[in-house]
Amino acid sequence: MLESLDQKRLIFVTGKGGVGKSTCTAALALALAKRGRRVLVVETDAYSAMSVILGAPESEHTIIDVGHGLHAINLRSAQSLVETLTRYLPSERVVKAITQNRVTHSFFDSAPSVSEFVLLDKIMSLLDDKDNHWDHIVVDLPASGHAVTFLSVPKTLNGMMKGVGPIAKRAQDVDAMIASTTRAAIVAICLPEEMPVNETIELSANLKKTLGRGLDLTLVNMVHDRPVDEDAEDDFERASMRLRIRTNPTGVLADSSVAAPLRVLAGNQLSLKWFKRDQIYLGLLRKNLKCEIVELPMVYKIKERDIVDELASHLNTDPDPASLAS
Repeated sequence: MLESLDQKRLIFVTGKGGVGKSTCTAALALALAKRGRRVLVVETDAYSAMSVILGAPESEHTIIDVGHGLHAINLRSAQSLVETLTRYLPSERVVKAITQNRVTHSFFDSAPSVSEFVLLDKIMSLLDDKDNHWDHIVVDLPASGHAVTFLSVPKTLNGMMKGVGPIAKRAQDVDAMIASTTRAAIVAICLPEEMPVNETIELSANLKKTLGRGLDLTLVNMVHDRPVDEDAEDDFERASMRLRIRTNPTGVLADSSVAAPLRVLAGNQLSLKWFKRDQIYLGLLRKNLKCEIVELPMVYKIKERDIVDELASHLNTDPDPASLAS
C-alpha cells in the first residue's frame, strides 16, 4: 500500500483534530521502517504524543531510537532558532546576544512565520545530513486548519525578502522541496464522518491553491468492516423479524430464550449501519479527491502501541482493490 511513498524522502502528515493523526503518523512511519527503511518521525514544538504512542522516552530536540529502524524527535522552535541563526550569522557571540535579549526574544516569539520557518529549516538540515542519512522523514504537522499556513511559510518569507540573501535562498530551497511531488508527499488522515471528510476535501483544494499541489495519499482511519456478507443481510433481517414477533405489544420478550440472539442481531444491524455510513463518506472522498485513498480498519485494542503495530502491519499488506481509489 505504501509504494507511492517509496521515493518520497519527506512526508508531511496532517488531519483534523481528533481523527487519530499522531497514531496514524506513527503507524505510517513504523510501516516504512519495517520495510527496511531508516525512518525519522518528527513532531513540531508540541506535547510529544510519540513518546506515549510508541512507548519511547520523551524526545526534547534530540533523536531517540525507537527500534525497528525507527527514530523520533520532538523539535523545539527555541532551539531551532538558535541553530538557524548560527548558520547565518557571523559569530556565536552575536547569536547569544540576540537570543538572550528579552526584547529580541519576544520579537521572534510574536513575529509571524519565524517559528514555522526555523522548524522547517531544521527539518531540511536533518534531510541534508550526510552523516545520518534518512530514507524517510515523516513530519507530524499541526491540524489541517494550520497545516497549509505552516507549509506556505517559506514561499511567504521569500516573497517578503524579495529573494535576496542567504535566508531567502534557504526559503526558496525549502519551498522547492515542499512543492516537489517527486521528493515530498502530503498525507491527510481522515475519519469516515461528515466534518473530517469535508475538511479533507477543503484541505486538498487549499493545498492546490496555495502550494500548487494536492494530497498524495489519504488514510481513512477507523473504517468499519462489513459484519456479514452482502448475500446474508436479508437472512439476518428475516431472523430478526421472526424473533421480534415473539415479543408482546409492550415490547417485552414473551420468551426470554430469544434475548441473547436478539442482542446479537441488533449488534449486527448497528455494525451494518456504521459500515454503510462509512461507505457513503468514502464515496464522497473518492469523488472529490484525486489522490490514493487507503482504508485503515477499526482496531479493538487498548494500548496505543498495539494499535500502532496493527495499523502498521495493515499498511504493509497487499492492497485490496476495493479499498483503494485514485
